Parts: sequence; structure tokens; C-alpha cells
Amino acid sequence: MVDPTSVSSTVFGKTMYGLRKLVNKPRIDDWSPMAKFFHADEALNRIARELDSFDGRRDPDRCNMLVNKLRQAQDRVLLIINEMLLAIYPLESDRANRDFRNKFPDEVIHDNLAGQLWFGAECLAAGSNIVGREAESEQLRPLARTLTKHLDSMRELLKDQALKDPTVYTDKLKESLLFFDHLFADFEFNYVSVMVEVKSVKEYDNLLDIAVLFSECTTRAQKVGYITQEQIEYADPVMMIGLPRLAVLWATMYYPEAVKLHGPQEEMSALFRHFQGALLQCESLLKSLKPFAITELENRLLVGNSCLESDTDSSQSSISASKIPDRAIILIGEEATDTIPCVFTPEGQRLQEPGSLNDEYQMEVLSAEATETTMVTVRVEDVIHYLFKKVAAIADQLQTNFSQEFRKIMKAVMRPVSDMRAYEFPGQISHTEAVEEETGVEVQESMPLRSTVGVRWVPDSDCLQCTNCGNPFTVFRRRHHCRNCGRLFCGRCSSNEMPIPELGYDTNVRVCDLCFMYKGNSPAVSNSPASSNAATSST
Repeated sequence: MVDPTSVSSTVFGKTMYGLRKLVNKPRIDDWSPMAKFFHADEALNRIARELDSFDGRRDPDRCNMLVNKLRQAQDRVLLIINEMLLAIYPLESDRANRDFRNKFPDEVIHDNLAGQLWFGAECLAAGSNIVGREAESEQLRPLARTLTKHLDSMRELLKDQALKDPTVYTDKLKESLLFFDHLFADFEFNYVSVMVEVKSVKEYDNLLDIAVLFSECTTRAQKVGYITQEQIEYADPVMMIGLPRLAVLWATMYYPEAVKLHGPQEEMSALFRHFQGALLQCESLLKSLKPFAITELENRLLVGNSCLESDTDSSQSSISASKIPDRAIILIGEEATDTIPCVFTPEGQRLQEPGSLNDEYQMEVLSAEATETTMVTVRVEDVIHYLFKKVAAIADQLQTNFSQEFRKIMKAVMRPVSDMRAYEFPGQISHTEAVEEETGVEVQESMPLRSTVGVRWVPDSDCLQCTNCGNPFTVFRRRHHCRNCGRLFCGRCSSNEMPIPELGYDTNVRVCDLCFMYKGNSPAVSNSPASSNAATSST
């Protein structure tokens, strides 16, 4: 039997909460993270209620649309929570460690990862299993239930505090946010590890060694004069094509420890593991070349042409169809030796020994049809051509077979300029009443929206006249903010409206004439049916 006292207390509590929300509800244009969280969480709850009461069998398309909106709403809520964590704990060491993300494949790390993890946690907590991973799902289920339960309680705490004061974080709220951060990081690592293959610590360390190898080769190439800093900064094609080839070549000459060339094959990185035999053959051949020939080979690898100074056809080389033993015997004159006839200088200085590409010497090779080695006479040009094909083939296969790892290495070496995000300024509130359509936030259809909406507005007190026409603001000539640039204009100079999706405004909002002319000329905007002039509305 239901206790009437508990029922009445529950009804009273909901009534009081509704009154508090009506009186203390944060303004929709309040940029503080907790105020944004309040509206984002309200939108999430509306979508969840509609989805719970909806029969997906009657209208599957509508059901799929609601599910997508739910995941987008979850993304937004989690992004705002992350914004709070960054504000409360600015030091990365104070938050949960997420260095494990470096081991994830590139396609896993994206903007919607947090929402997918939340959705996956709810599915696991409800009893669902990951397809083909029933045992792993059972192991993850307790963590998923703990995460979803704590997230629900933390959402209530945040909304309650938003109704009191959205700029204050209590100690209880800080502890709850930090505990959630660690729980979510733990679930992220375990969940992604079940879904995709994650690199082991050993393989990740090997990949770091390869990145160091490419970095050292870049520095060496700059010292020798093969590439310039400008080519590095602007991702010149020479860097993208020539640097990997030089890295393969110099790994056999100067940095064999970076790829563990002379160790067991299983100790090598997965990138070079299958090329150990070819690299050892290249090392043996390189020992027979004089400095001028090595310089010639390096230049050809950079340019991408195997025949720079010789017009002869090198395709009929006496070693083109032969296999070079790992320890090839080189004949210098009449004396057999396997020593290095020249010195690989660590600082890139070349010994200017005389020589010609047509010079000949003997070498021990193993023909494809024979079982014993034979001595052949080869030209320097033939050896350079053979090495060019070997090194270029290894570098090209690295870029093809390990495109993700290779892309990470090149990004780290070339130090590209990252895209700058448009950060908002928390706590700033417009001094005028907000019009819902102008804020870019729709109460009923608030998704999809980013956690960062808009640009910083110029304060009303800092501008006494229209930025465009220069007329002073008066009681009748009111101030209006452009949602694209944030500056102040009069109503005549800001009479246009248009959506700005990149700033989070998916509906028509007020913009100044200059921004309207600039953005209106963009094909993506001019073709949009929503980008039309609208009547002037007051801020």
C-alpha cells in the first residue's frame, strides 16, 4: 500500500522545484557554463521523454531522428561538463589522465566520442551487449551502471545549483565533477579497448622511436641543406615524399637502433618489421658506396628520379634480378672484404673522394635461379638505381599500409599550426532582454548546438556610437549587437538576419551589413534558403 505522506511530499517537492525553476531559471543568453548546462539538460530531458513515450514500430524514421537528437543532446551536455572541469581544474594534472588516447586509432577520436560513450554506457547498464563481445560486456556492465548512476545524480546537483547561483561551484559539486571525470576516463579506455584494437605499450614506444627517427632525419636534412624551415612549415611535397625516403635510408646508415634493425624481428616496430631483410640488404650495399655516390642517391630520393646524371638504361643492371646476401662480400680491387670503404659521418659532412657513376667493382650476389653465390661486376650507377628502388618502395609501402601511424608521425615532425577554436568568455550576460530567435537557441528544438556559442560582445558602455555610420546612440537609436563580429550597430546598419552555424546559430540572427555582405557572398550561405533578409527585430 502506498504511503500518502510520501506521495504528498513528492508532489510538494515537484511543485516547489517548478516554482523555483520559474522564478530562478537562468537566462537563455547567460554564457556561464552552469547556465548553459541547465538549458542543455532541459532539452535533453524533453527529447528523452518524447523518445520514451514514442512507439518506434509505427514511425521508425521519427524514432531514428529522435535517437540522433538524443545523442547530439548528450554530446552538448558532456561538452559543457568538460568546460566546467577546465574552469575548476585548469591544470591537466588535476584531471583524469587521458594519455591512453594516443594509442587509439585516428577514426576513434572525434567530436561525438563522448556522446557515443554515454549512449553505450546506458545501453550496457540497461542489459544490452556489444555485438560479438558478450563476455566483455558483462565485465563492463558494473562500471557502466556506476557511471550512469553518478551522472544522473550529478546532473541534478548542477541544475539545482544553477537555480541558486550559476557562477558558484560548491565543494560537493567540485568533488562530484572530478569523480565523474575519472569514471568517464576509465569507461572510455575499457569501452574503446573492447570495440577496436588498441596499441600495446611496447608498440606505442616503438612508434615513438620512429617519430624520433623522422625528427632526427628532418634536423639532419636541414643541416645538410636538403630542406628548409619554410618547406617544413608549409608542408612542401618534398617533405611529404622525400623525407620518408631519407628516413628509411638513414635508418640503415646512422640510426639503426631507432628501428632495432639488428635485433629480433618481433622486437621491431610493426612499421618496419616486414622490411628487415630488405633494410639489411640496403645496409650491405651502402657500405660499398663512396660518399659522392651516397650524396647522389640522397638527391635522387628527394627529387623522386632514379636517373639524374646518367642517360644509360639502368633497368638491365646485373643485380636487378639478384638477391644481395645480408653480409655481401665486396671486392675492392683484388682484395675481398666486407668492411666499410667510406665513413658515414654523423654530422652530414661528406668526404670529397673522386669517383664516377660509371666506376665498376665486383660484388657477390645470389641469383634467383641459383643456389650458390656468384661474383658479378657492377657499376656505381647500377647500385644507386637498385638502392633507389628498394628505399622508395619501402617508404611508399609505409605510407600506404600504415597511413594512420604515418600521418601522426608527419604531423608531429612538421608541427602544423592547429586550427584555433573560437572560445567564449564565461559569465558574460547581455544587458538587454533576450529574444529567443536572436540567441540562436531554440527551446523546443535546441539540437544540434555546440557548447561554445557566439563571439564576445562589445560591452554597451564601451561604444557610444554606431560602428558603421557613426551616429550616436540615444533613447530612440538603440544599440544592437552583430552576432557574427560582436560589435555594436544601430538598427539601420544591422537590419539583416542570417544563420551562422559555425558559431552555433542555426536560425536567423541579427548581423551587421558588413558581415551580411561578406558572409552572404559565400556559396554555402547564398544557396541556403534560410539566408534571406528578415524584418528588423529588437534586442
